[in-house]
Amino acid sequence: MKKIIFLMFILFTFTNCEDVVDVDLDSEPPRLIVDALIRVDTAQDLTEANIRVSLSSSFFGEIQPAEIETMQIMNEESGAFVPYEPVPGEPGLYRPFPTTVSPVSPDNKILTSFLTNPNPVYVFTVRYQDELYLARTSFAPTTPINSIVQGDDTLFDENDKEFIISFTDTPDREDFYIFDFDFGEFLTVEDTFFPGQDFEFSYFYDGEDFPLETGDEVTISILGADETFYNYMEQLITQSDLTDGGPFQVPVSTVRGNILNAEGIDNIDIFDNVGRPNNFALGYFAISQEFKNTVIVE
Repeated sequence: MKKIIFLMFILFTFTNCEDVVDVDLDSEPPRLIVDALIRVDTAQDLTEANIRVSLSSSFFGEIQPAEIETMQIMNEESGAFVPYEPVPGEPGLYRPFPTTVSPVSPDNKILTSFLTNPNPVYVFTVRYQDELYLARTSFAPTTPINSIVQGDDTLFDENDKEFIISFTDTPDREDFYIFDFDFGEFLTVEDTFFPGQDFEFSYFYDGEDFPLETGDEVTISILGADETFYNYMEQLITQSDLTDGGPFQVPVSTVRGNILNAEGIDNIDIFDNVGRPNNFALGYFAISQEFKNTVIVE
């Protein structure tokens, strides 16, 4: 009997000693997010170049679409530009629109030749809440995928799916590659150890996270990148590995892209915002050549 009373006393003590702990999560004012990765198929005359803008939120909040005032892409060398307009029924999504001088077709696609000149710098500007945000980039070429073959190996689970990708690096050029494996899965590769050579590697789809079945289609793309975009994507992928949320979800820490707040900058040739190091938008502006292959799971 004493043992039973003693046990009841212990249970009563533990159930009545619970404290509520308030966790102070880091928060900051909403920040503009710009998804301005333009993928260019140089075999086509026209390129779809929609851009999505949104606002960051608190730790547990949802990302909301943003409504901007103006947006455009300009060829810094020629002065030719592409203005943007909202896509009807798609909050936060913007598309190029044709004017008498813009290189845009009636179906709201940009002429590929406008984006693929090798030398000029392209300047992206967006105005939001009376502040100007600006980014600069150049067209980043890449090389086609030679082959994609489904393999038989697994990594951690018997349901893993292996795909073997091969491509040939372009000689006499420093290349950085971004591979898009569908489902928000990305991989960065640089040619430091195989310049101008054939390169082959395996990529595994986790059987638990991606239960691919026979007959399913998977689209695998190779994208060109400069070193800055390559480093940015590496950081995003590292953060997404920590959060298991994909590289374009909100990361654990702020990953800074190339879109700066340019309000009040007198000379854009000195492309910085000295004195305002924390005033920037999330996201990235890049123009990448893309080759993609669709494979069917065997």
